[in-house]
Amino acid sequence: IGNTQVVSCMNPTAGCFTINPRLQRWFATFAVGLPGSTSLLTIYQTFLDGHLHSFSDEIKGQSTNLIKAALGLHNNVSSTFRKTAINFHYEFNIRHISNVFQGLLVSSPENFKTAEKFTLLWLHESERVYGDRLVTIEDLAKYNALAQAQCKKVFPSFPTAKYYAKENSDPLMF
Repeated sequence: IGNTQVVSCMNPTAGCFTINPRLQRWFATFAVGLPGSTSLLTIYQTFLDGHLHSFSDEIKGQSTNLIKAALGLHNNVSSTFRKTAINFHYEFNIRHISNVFQGLLVSSPENFKTAEKFTLLWLHESERVYGDRLVTIEDLAKYNALAQAQCKKVFPSFPTAKYYAKENSDPLMF
């Protein structure tokens, strides 16, 4: 067989983890992991700051905190909700972080005048990305606790308890 190229990939969490060296010698091996937190901060800071150029200074000033909160929530969700045989879809990667920011990047300055409302949009997008993948009420309650804790940690002045109340909570909808 001549003039043939073969591209393949392996899932590091499933299947066989050993390859016959006689087969592997024909391939170049690359391993790509999740970028580090500083790289992710730089990537999403570039996107978000570019989008927020026409927003109020209050919202622009919250961009770094918002990115740190989003990355912190992603790390908490990834470590809390692990993939199992039953919940095989509990795998959270960079695509999910990007989906959160994709929702933020379609916002318009006419609809968001305060940093608090923009933060609520982040909570809403995070719930749509992460919360919608969870299958049990207990997992959703854990997620809500993680989101509320992350919001209290990064945005202590924003009241978010009314959105996570057990009874008569306000919906996070836009």
